[in-house]
Amino acid sequence: MEEMKLTINMLPKGAWNNDLSKTLPKNDWDILRKYALKRAKGRCEICGYETDELDAHEEWDFDIKRKTQILTKIIAICSRCHGVKHFKNSVRLGFGEEAEKHFIKVNKCSEMQFASHLNKAIIDYKERNKVFRWKMVADLKCFGGNGIEIKQNTIPLIKNPYQDVDWFSLSYEDMKKLFEIKRNDYLIGAPKIVSIEVDNYQGTIQVKTLFTDRIEWILDDKIIDKKYNVIGPFATKLKIKEIIGKNLKFKLVGIGGETISKTFEVLPQEVL
Repeated sequence: MEEMKLTINMLPKGAWNNDLSKTLPKNDWDILRKYALKRAKGRCEICGYETDELDAHEEWDFDIKRKTQILTKIIAICSRCHGVKHFKNSVRLGFGEEAEKHFIKVNKCSEMQFASHLNKAIIDYKERNKVFRWKMVADLKCFGGNGIEIKQNTIPLIKNPYQDVDWFSLSYEDMKKLFEIKRNDYLIGAPKIVSIEVDNYQGTIQVKTLFTDRIEWILDDKIIDKKYNVIGPFATKLKIKEIIGKNLKFKLVGIGGETISKTFEVLPQEVL
């Protein structure tokens, strides 16, 4: 079979928000975007559809061994081709069937060939998700960006002390082993942990609790962030992008006392 004109590109989780349209200043991205649009002259560079509303789309190759994503193209494409490129998102939004039909039409292929291509894209996606951090590599002069410099995302990795905890079956006795709990003389009790989720792809820690008035995040014995709860269950998230430090923990404060976590170790990101 001939090479597909229109392909599905599933960005691995570690590359979400790790593209030029999000990491570059708006003026710099506009230079690259307009360069692609000018070249296209109002015609989708994949299917040929004529429109004044083309999108600039970045194409990346991924080297798992080197943990690098290499920019190969910035192309101007129509919204339908863009929907195929980001097929996973189109399915999430309810446009999966339309994207599949457009793929088959542009590539003049069968449903079986579409299914085979999609399966390969999913396999690549899962394999690339083994990498938490990608280093961006691009020669922007080739895309009209002479003098524009790439800004790498700097997101440390988080070593989660609660990695294997089953929050649904956790007893109070278990809780006392996992947290430092200080109770006041109130029937309500100290703040209770419902769940802790660490996302090492995007560098976030999400904490869900009960009986909590506020959370304090403490890095190397200094408070770096506070968030307050108004009433009821409390869900909060900390982003650690560009954080500088090593030992991170949180303290929950409520009318019934305090609950203090173990240490989340902050590690340098694993890129070249």
